[in-house]
Amino acid sequence: MLKVLLFVIMLGLPVAGFAQDDWQQTYRQLSDVEDVESEQWEEAFELLSDLEREPIDINSASREELEALPFLTDQQVEEIMAYRHRHGELLTPAELQMIRSLDYAQRQLLLQFISFGQRAPKTTWPRLDSLLRWGKQEVTASLRVPFYQRRGDRNGYLGYRYRHTVRYKFRCGQRLQFGLTGAQDAGEPFMAEGNWLGYDHYAWYLVARQLGRIETLAVGQYRLSFGMGLVMNGGFSLGKLTTLQNLGRTANAIRANSSRMESGYLQGVAVTVDVGGRRSTLNAQHSTLNPPHLTLTAYASLRPIDATLNSDGTAATLLTSGYHRTPAEMQKKHNMTQTDAGLHLDFRRGGLRLGATAAYTHLSRRLQPDTKAIYRRHYPAGTDFLNAAVDYHYLSHRLSLNGETAIDGNGALATINSVGYQPSGTLSVMALQRFYSYRYAALHARSFAEGSRTQNESGLYLGATWKPLHRLQLSAYTDLAYFAWPKYLVSQSSYAWDNMVSGTYTRRNWTLMARYRLHLRQRDNKDKTTLLNRTEHRGRLTFSATVSPGVTLYTQADGVRTDFNSTDFGLMVSQRVNAEIKGIKIAAGVGYFHTDSYEARLYLYEQAPTYQFSFPMLYGEGLRYWLLARARPIDQLTLTAKLGVTNYFDRATIGTDKQLIDHSSMTDLDLQVTYKF
Repeated sequence: MLKVLLFVIMLGLPVAGFAQDDWQQTYRQLSDVEDVESEQWEEAFELLSDLEREPIDINSASREELEALPFLTDQQVEEIMAYRHRHGELLTPAELQMIRSLDYAQRQLLLQFISFGQRAPKTTWPRLDSLLRWGKQEVTASLRVPFYQRRGDRNGYLGYRYRHTVRYKFRCGQRLQFGLTGAQDAGEPFMAEGNWLGYDHYAWYLVARQLGRIETLAVGQYRLSFGMGLVMNGGFSLGKLTTLQNLGRTANAIRANSSRMESGYLQGVAVTVDVGGRRSTLNAQHSTLNPPHLTLTAYASLRPIDATLNSDGTAATLLTSGYHRTPAEMQKKHNMTQTDAGLHLDFRRGGLRLGATAAYTHLSRRLQPDTKAIYRRHYPAGTDFLNAAVDYHYLSHRLSLNGETAIDGNGALATINSVGYQPSGTLSVMALQRFYSYRYAALHARSFAEGSRTQNESGLYLGATWKPLHRLQLSAYTDLAYFAWPKYLVSQSSYAWDNMVSGTYTRRNWTLMARYRLHLRQRDNKDKTTLLNRTEHRGRLTFSATVSPGVTLYTQADGVRTDFNSTDFGLMVSQRVNAEIKGIKIAAGVGYFHTDSYEARLYLYEQAPTYQFSFPMLYGEGLRYWLLARARPIDQLTLTAKLGVTNYFDRATIGTDKQLIDHSSMTDLDLQVTYKF
């Protein structure tokens, strides 16, 4: 029945209503395999889901709040601030057309995260009556029901096979936020086997802003970002296309951690204090400078973490997956603690911004990775880690300079620097250079890199975006990286070369996008005597169109070819639709995939309930199809259900070890209830 319904919808039969594509589709076009496989992508979805649920008031938003939107450039942030300064409040979405650096697609994306409505008074801190008047509360409960059993569900996992999450949020504008999240992965025990407080993981926070000289105060779990991430970055970076779009923009921020992810956050207190000057608006069109403004951010954190232990009680690896499904995984849960403290000083005057960071981390057990494998020889080791950095930023109407240089407690260096230039409204170019010593160690670092670590890499990235026609945008980059020390699967110095070109043509009711990527990496041959090139070609062609007032269709073809020890091909053709039928929003999709191996794997974007990440990895041959429905029976209540099915044509089982499913197909049902009051 589901197949029939899906294909009927795909045919574009007339339905009533209007369905506009969401921000997920736009950001999905900025992804590639490395991004989707990274924890950062899931963190990005949770953050942007939060922003979508609680839009920023465009008229009262601070510069830091606008900088939280990663698709905006420095110039665009400043132009929004300058427009407000000169013309007052923006009253309608149409006024965004006056921000000349925002094109049509960016305006539509921005509208997903901002509001123009009534807001709480800014003159005084909210009293109890103000909290009751302006405060908004939301409870969201999510449940995933698998219609299959894994081997671990029958023998091995401590809990049942259902994944569920509960979130509570309170917000009074942007000035006061409180939240609590309880999360349980499939297979983890609930109120048993060590989880006596119920959920396996809790995230909680209280964030207050504009408390006199205190700009931001966070208590509980929070994430920090300083400079370009060489010392501290609990935020996210979505890869090389996003870097090209925002021209390498930096952001210093404290934000709440409401994620079900069990990594990347701190737990304790963080505060940003105005210690000199008053922040004002920069006139981006003239040379008017802001008065000097100096802020100090201080933080202290103590949190338990997971680790794999050596026989002598030291820690071999720090774990970030958060899985506690088996007795062995449960023994690794919170078996050591991590203490963090640090300061960040930030000075701004006009387009100039300077910062300095000092960070200290102490582990309750010594970190001692296994160095028998040569690529682990310089992994972080010890109990105490000290890092210091300076970051620098300069912005003019057309030029943007960003950089950070850091040093660790052993004197190892890391530096990253970028320059972005916009000679006209139709062309922007950027260059980014980085050097991360193979001895550099920073446990909270996360910056632009070809590899997965901010270590053992130097490289040069060049990119450009050009709009030769009003409706046509072309983007391209090339990135050459060198690794001085051996890496996993590479026993000597090596390099990688990544190239991409993309074009998007947009008319009022349809869009055509084409992309090609060539990615070359070096790997050991079978005897580890020499390096061979692993070459990967990926292509994507996407067509989207609003075919009637209520139906939007998305058709996509993905192809991949990899050459290493063998040549492997992969192809996927997919179709997706958004519609609204009698007040019920419908999204559905189907994709046929055929790949030679895991090396040629592909990913299919799917819409999902709020806060959930859905990019299933597909290889072999089969069919993936799904249907999502969202309804609001009353204004305060939203009900969402999604059914997803994967049918494989080339295998009798799915997965391995405890994740093994003794069928050629798998079906999951996601249910979500959200109540606002």
